[in-house]
Amino acid sequence: MQLQGENIFLRTVFPSDADLLFKWENDKVNWQVSGTEKSFTEKEIKDFIINQKDIYLDKQLRLLICINSPLKKGDKGVVAVGCIDLFEFDERNSKAGIGVLIEEKHRKNGHASEALSVLIKYSFEILNLQELFCHISENNTASLKLFQKHKFILADKKEKICSFQLLNS
Repeated sequence: MQLQGENIFLRTVFPSDADLLFKWENDKVNWQVSGTEKSFTEKEIKDFIINQKDIYLDKQLRLLICINSPLKKGDKGVVAVGCIDLFEFDERNSKAGIGVLIEEKHRKNGHASEALSVLIKYSFEILNLQELFCHISENNTASLKLFQKHKFILADKKEKICSFQLLNS
């Protein structure tokens, strides 16, 4: 699967991406915003990638956020800058959670915003979802601004976690 934006594209995770996911998932700085509580093994990451079927079976979807970059010797010209997920996919109630991670060196370039736009459109138009939600720590100002920019509305706040929702209108 590949979803196209103007400057980015979202694609399915491949087995060759295991090292990159391993690095991102086990970076404890990212745990503060992801809810991760323990490191993943290489085997767990590889099994996750290999066992992905589809969102209806797995109840989740992870896509890599990629950009085309100037070619360097030995480079394919495509760089994965982060990932975007749908999780807790609930077909019956037409809703899913959404989360975004951009590798630190690629932040503040609009990649997260564009990826979020593409995935919102896909979620509402193709998956026929009626609601997207996210949970963001109140001190994660970048994510708060990102989701508010995309019209997510504060639905609840508990223990310094802000829950937002976006309804398909």
